[in-house]
Amino acid sequence: MPPAKFRDYLLLGLLVGSLLLVLGACGENSAVSTAPSLSTTLQAVTTTAMPSPTPSLATTAQSTTITLTTVQTNTVPITTQLATSIVIPTPPPTQPSLVSPTTPSPTTSTSPSIITTTSNTTVAYQPGQEIATLRGHQGGLWTVAISPDGKFLASASADKTVILWDLSTNSQLRTLNSHTDEVRGVAFSPDGKMLASGSIDKTVKLWDVASGKLLQTLRGHTDEVASVGFSPDGKTLASGSKDATVRLWDVATGAPKATLVGHTNWIEGIAWSPDNVHLASASLDLTVRIWDTTTDKTEHILRGHTIWVLPVAYSHDGKRLASGSKDTTVLVWDAATGQELMTLRGHTEEVRSVVFSPDDHTLASGSEDETIRLWDLSNGKTKQTLRPGSSAASLVFANGGSQLIAGLGNGLIKMWYLGR
Repeated sequence: MPPAKFRDYLLLGLLVGSLLLVLGACGENSAVSTAPSLSTTLQAVTTTAMPSPTPSLATTAQSTTITLTTVQTNTVPITTQLATSIVIPTPPPTQPSLVSPTTPSPTTSTSPSIITTTSNTTVAYQPGQEIATLRGHQGGLWTVAISPDGKFLASASADKTVILWDLSTNSQLRTLNSHTDEVRGVAFSPDGKMLASGSIDKTVKLWDVASGKLLQTLRGHTDEVASVGFSPDGKTLASGSKDATVRLWDVATGAPKATLVGHTNWIEGIAWSPDNVHLASASLDLTVRIWDTTTDKTEHILRGHTIWVLPVAYSHDGKRLASGSKDTTVLVWDAATGQELMTLRGHTEEVRSVVFSPDDHTLASGSEDETIRLWDLSNGKTKQTLRPGSSAASLVFANGGSQLIAGLGNGLIKMWYLGR
């Protein structure tokens, strides 16, 4: 055999032998830190060894792979390609992931938000965001009322019906049909078991909420009934009419108890004081009257609006009264003295609805200008404006004041999240 070939085979044998020694050493050692470096061994028997990248040890991997790459010698005209892998088992991570890979992290925000989960879907609502629209009426809405427990909503419409809604699902429970003309007013009794409705057909009707059964029809007004409301003790029902009177009815018997006379034009809104004695009425004669229902006499006449007075509402503590007008303003009054406390300006059309928040810190007003304004009663300034896309005929707070519900002139009911 020629000396050159003999030399080549000898060097090749030495290279293969060294490789076998390395593989045997790797099999005897299980820890990565004590396994010999193949690159170091090869450099001992070759003139030059190409560098091998350092293996990546990921803490979350289930195994670690060390790959031995191509080695080239310069002393022999032979290039040896070598590719093999050593797999070293690595135990699973001891620290579990804090966020499930199938559950997105909740969106963070500096503003308060409400999280609603439906069918495993998480939704974050920001203050002022519209959260629901209820459809069912075929005519514009006059009034919406929420049950004392917050579970149900009633809506009175120009389509001659009252619809009862389940607020847990935002679905219709039933439709109350009996009026022969537009239904303008609706109210729940304090125990939530009865519903009253007033209509352009001049009647007031009492309904059983659980069954939807018509209980009584109260007749006495000589013109359309615009508003109705139960006294806080649930024993008396008040109704305001275009005939310029407020009538008081015995809820148990349906019999008339009194007729309050004093306004000189039709009555649009009424509201009971929490004290169960005083009743406020708003009229197109430009005044608000506060009545003592124990004597059936006017206690105060509030003058300040320059055009028709439409809605009226008591604060929950009974200390203040709010009224809205066609003159585009909202006036806040001292309920005990009848003194005007502040004038809220911002609407550009008549104010159709006013309501105090449960904590009495905020007043909401809805207008024909298709806006709803939330007023800070500590300074009389607008702190938020909602744009429902139609006139806001009636407003109620829900969920402890974190939501606002509006009955609109286009027949829709819309809900907004206001923040905690």
